[in-house]
Amino acid sequence: MDAISDEDVILFQQVGQAATGRMMTRIQEVCPEALDSRTFPLAEPGYNAKRPLDLSAFAAALAAFDPARSAELDALLAGKTLPELQTLLDGGELTSVELVTYYVDRIQRYDVDRLNSVIELNPQALADAAAADAARSAGNVLGALHGIPVLFKDNIATGDGMHTTAGAYALKDWQPDRDAFLVQQLRVAGALIFGKANLSEWANYNDPCMPSGFSVIGGQTRNPHGAYEVYGSSSGSAASVAANLTTVAIGSETSGSMIQPTRVNGVVGMRPSLGLISRDYVVPLGPHLDTAGPVGHSVTDVAILLNALKGVDENDPKTADAAALADVDFTQYLSLDEARKVRVGVILPTQQVADFVASVTAAAEAQTGKAPTDEEMQAIVAAMLLPPSAGNTAPALEALQAQGIEVVAIDDSTLPWPDMDTAQPQLPYDFKAGIADFFARVGEGAPITSLADVVALNNEDPANRAPYGQSFLEWSVADALTPEEFARVQATAAALGETWMRTILEQNDVDILVTGMKYAGNAGAAGVPALTIPNGLDPNGRPQGIILSGPYLSDPQLIAVGYALEQALDGRVEPDLDATIAQIDAMTGK
Repeated sequence: MDAISDEDVILFQQVGQAATGRMMTRIQEVCPEALDSRTFPLAEPGYNAKRPLDLSAFAAALAAFDPARSAELDALLAGKTLPELQTLLDGGELTSVELVTYYVDRIQRYDVDRLNSVIELNPQALADAAAADAARSAGNVLGALHGIPVLFKDNIATGDGMHTTAGAYALKDWQPDRDAFLVQQLRVAGALIFGKANLSEWANYNDPCMPSGFSVIGGQTRNPHGAYEVYGSSSGSAASVAANLTTVAIGSETSGSMIQPTRVNGVVGMRPSLGLISRDYVVPLGPHLDTAGPVGHSVTDVAILLNALKGVDENDPKTADAAALADVDFTQYLSLDEARKVRVGVILPTQQVADFVASVTAAAEAQTGKAPTDEEMQAIVAAMLLPPSAGNTAPALEALQAQGIEVVAIDDSTLPWPDMDTAQPQLPYDFKAGIADFFARVGEGAPITSLADVVALNNEDPANRAPYGQSFLEWSVADALTPEEFARVQATAAALGETWMRTILEQNDVDILVTGMKYAGNAGAAGVPALTIPNGLDPNGRPQGIILSGPYLSDPQLIAVGYALEQALDGRVEPDLDATIAQIDAMTGK
């Protein structure tokens, strides 16, 4: 904090308070249902901009696909890691063509106008899968991702004729002229570009009234586990993996958009250190915060994806800061021995539980006239703090200690600045400037030049192009910060985040932290990594997760401890899709 003056902190606080004040006023006066009073699964608004999912390229394959074989593949593929899938492919028990067809069949049955996690499929996917099978037969296997279908959040550009929309009407027709760097990396690794995942429009920065998981192009993404929230903007990436509609997916995070949806959809997700994965040709929200990240069924899947995704890219100077990890094989950290080299701090909810419960109860009573039930409150505390167990310890602490990993229990009342939001003060300016810069670099063929273009286009038919409003866009367009003032705000946010993390690590002499969602974003502005591990279901039957975070470039240590936790807790639960679809159909009248 030595480089940040009192004047810089005051400016940061003023900007943040103004942004938060605008948001809360709109939530309270215009969209009170946004205060967790919506009924799930969510219905879609009455509008006409949703694009039907085109399955025509797969019609012949679907017609020939045997339902009995689909059932066999359900059993064969359940819980398999990427190396286990490669064993099946190498042994001839499965082909990439069959794998793609299987997923499209499931998308047709479970996703179209139901889960809405997939926004577009690559019409070349079957041909690419056939080429991968031929290469395998010839002995030319490129690695652990060879012939594996990957879905990409629809803010990640691909140069294969698919659209990249960020879920927005203004980008509905944009077909980028090239791949993002991270897509190129996966092609080189032999992965199949399967399609695009739905997202919360503009990475969940369209309007405070808009529910998570909604975009006008893709509709409302729903949780495969039932009548629960999907959270975050990478909702389609998380839900598609949870529902076994793809092997793995790529999402992105600005502030919680990877960690939140993967946690509540019951899969593994990672926000890597900023710069580990290039942000080249990824439609930005906050360029100083944004990073892409992997989503999988297991920590093994995430480690393998990281190996392929990382790399120094001249189009993203930030990747030079993470060059120390550019040649690291993250799969070597899938080891209990590696985890035992790490000293882990586990944040336990003690004093702040009472304060948190009181604030949640007061908000609920003001909104609905009644307090949450004990069961509802247990679920809220588990989600926002850390799932407690007998003796006020945590499953994570017990599991780590049982494996011989050194653990320090940290009383949450000792944590600095528990409610710090380092993202919100940055976003209005950064979004406006980032979009203008991004599409200026796109050049000829760019669908827009600025956020002002988007606002004007939406205002021509707001009921269909922005059915929940577009206040975040309007506030960003009107943002009056100068570049110099924004630089001060951004530097202050990064310094606060770094200090928050460093203070806890040094005070407790630990290398990384296990935390709840309440604290997972506090150091995000410093570009630090975070990883979420499934930990069963909460008292309401919703998936819950344990979150690990650490200092910048501690990604290998998070993989090691995350793997150890995953093996000990065995917390991933397969969703009952038939039951979920029945709920959705009852709601939609389908």
